[in-house]
Amino acid sequence: MAPIFIDRYSRMKSNFIDLLLRIKAAVLGQHQSPGVSSQETPTSSESDRDVANLRSPLMLPPPDAVIIKTPLALKEVVSAPPETHYLEIQDDGKTRKIAYTISGDMDAQNVLLCLPGLLETKNTFLVIHHYFMKFSNCKVISIDFSGRGESDHLDDAGIYKMSLYLADISQLIRSIILANDLVRPKLTILGTSMGGVLAMYLTQIFGKKIDEIILNDIALTVNWTSLYALYKSMKNELGFREVRQLAKDLKVDERAISDVQLPGHFDLSYRADVWGMNFHEALEDYKGRVGLIYGEKSKICTQQRVQEAKKVIPRLHTLEVSGSGHPVPFTPPVCEFIEAEMGV
Repeated sequence: MAPIFIDRYSRMKSNFIDLLLRIKAAVLGQHQSPGVSSQETPTSSESDRDVANLRSPLMLPPPDAVIIKTPLALKEVVSAPPETHYLEIQDDGKTRKIAYTISGDMDAQNVLLCLPGLLETKNTFLVIHHYFMKFSNCKVISIDFSGRGESDHLDDAGIYKMSLYLADISQLIRSIILANDLVRPKLTILGTSMGGVLAMYLTQIFGKKIDEIILNDIALTVNWTSLYALYKSMKNELGFREVRQLAKDLKVDERAISDVQLPGHFDLSYRADVWGMNFHEALEDYKGRVGLIYGEKSKICTQQRVQEAKKVIPRLHTLEVSGSGHPVPFTPPVCEFIEAEMGV
């Protein structure tokens, strides 16, 4: 009887194994995409699934219960080249346009807003636009302040002043960057000189909605001597003809240059002492990160001012650019520093 029992046991075992193999073949057949050879080398995830099935054959679901997971179609990320757009601003019943250049992934979470210096335009940041086009999930926006570049000039009754620039930037941020309440972008603001000062004041308006500000050769204090030297050169060394030519070359309204010398041009609150204008209070309640790029030979953002800023902001990230004055140019190392700060 023993041989017969062994023979029956062998046949039962063989039938059971055949059944398992048929179930496995059915399962794999349903997972197999049409037109794909069954001899295709499985991926690591497919191999792991097969091993798991073989180790626990009795746990296999019947063929009609197999769940087929269809891979989600990946979104094709298109990095758009720099393109100029316009934002309409209502000002005392009048409409004027603010020009801005935008590039990169239009649905990106990482947004870099670039604010130019006193006599600069958004074209100053074209190097930044092109540098960040190689990254996915990143968008760059640069702006022309009123009276500069492709933005409208103020009428004769208007005065170019810091509060005007701050209001225009704030409206652009609300209308273009923070327009969707359901999406919270990671916003970094890069400001050169005057643009850096405006970036500090923007933290008072938007708070934690700004993840980081990066200052280009502007610290928390600007010396009176530096300001006087700037104003003196603009007033005495530039005649009427030179001002007109400079304005034409830089695409800046002549009055945007002359209004800088008016007492009311810097109409934002600040603390003054014997050394100069202090912007410490603008960052008092700001909890985001701050980066500082400064030139080795800068007379605006000196080593002394950098060290003072580090005492106020212990976690300040800095980059000194050898041989550079004011402001710092956007060389590859500078672009890499901005990239690292953004974490893209």
